[in-house]
Amino acid sequence: MALTPQALRARLRALPKVELHRHLEASARLETLWELHQAAGAGVHASLDEMRAALVIPDGLAPGYMGFLSRFLKLRFPYGDAAAVTRLVREVVADAAADGVVHLEIRFAPTFWARCMKTLDCGTPGPTNLLNAPAPIPSVDEAARAAEIILRAARAEAQRRGISVSFILSISRHAGVEVNRPGTELLTRPVGTAFAGVDVAGDESFPLAEVAELFEQWQQAGKVLTLHVGEDPRAAAGGARNVREAVERYGAARIGHGIRAIEEASVVELLRRRGSVLEVCPTSNVQTQSAPSFTAHPLKRLVEAGVALTLNTDDPLLCGVDLTEEYARAHERCGLSLEQLRDVALQGAKAALLPAAARCELIQRVTAAWDEFS
Repeated sequence: MALTPQALRARLRALPKVELHRHLEASARLETLWELHQAAGAGVHASLDEMRAALVIPDGLAPGYMGFLSRFLKLRFPYGDAAAVTRLVREVVADAAADGVVHLEIRFAPTFWARCMKTLDCGTPGPTNLLNAPAPIPSVDEAARAAEIILRAARAEAQRRGISVSFILSISRHAGVEVNRPGTELLTRPVGTAFAGVDVAGDESFPLAEVAELFEQWQQAGKVLTLHVGEDPRAAAGGARNVREAVERYGAARIGHGIRAIEEASVVELLRRRGSVLEVCPTSNVQTQSAPSFTAHPLKRLVEAGVALTLNTDDPLLCGVDLTEEYARAHERCGLSLEQLRDVALQGAKAALLPAAARCELIQRVTAAWDEFS
């Protein structure tokens, strides 16, 4: 008997899931952000409703790629001290655990968080600087302190919830080398050992070569490389060509989104042959217009072509979605069978940035639960 939509979601929520692609600042609770915004006297948003309208994309709305990215600007305001950031981060982990996520990978830019912590002496006198490019660049010490606060909070909440958590350092390709350098220099600090991977996000029309010197240092140090490519629907962004470059030139083990690979059969075959893992975020992809709709999303075609991929939320706050809902939409709207959902869930466990023994345990846990479901 087919499950009702409500029963399907209840079953999916109870199953162990792995989230590999989630941006920290866009995963916060809206009400918490509003409280921090008010406490800091930021003045960026006039009301909670205005903040909601600026950040959360309503169901059925697709603002496009740049319209989607522009919402991150509205997240730039002082968040407060270590206690405020600790609260925000712990809530992100708690919400993931409540959604059935048993392994969470959080990606963030320490420089962003250093700028948003008003207690740090990083030249953030008010929201005007935070919303514009010329804002002062935090020092390495400030980036390190922000990272340490986030790591400590996430680990504590993950332990409390009985889940595992890994961390990915994020670089904004459109911000340039100097803005990103304080964050990437954490590789030379003890806190750098806590990051299992390095990510390059941001406007895909900017060449990766412009920041390659930064992420290649981390890759050479043994960190897993994941690159946002094959997401931007604009012709100038490169599409499948960027996916090929990420794999062949830079050796990316994982690809953020990457769905435009479907446009070239040879790139799809390259992904299949190399075992490169796509971190697919269906709702985000529709909202950025990377895919014209859920029914036209290439998710099922990529799965049937043998490409390794995972399901993720990308930005739960902005997208208005949790991982359970992503799985439900992948089944109901994108056409994945329950068996294919099971394979995708298992692929998430296999691609997790964990020590070998912990990853093996995660694979066994996911396999046992999903075999019974599918």
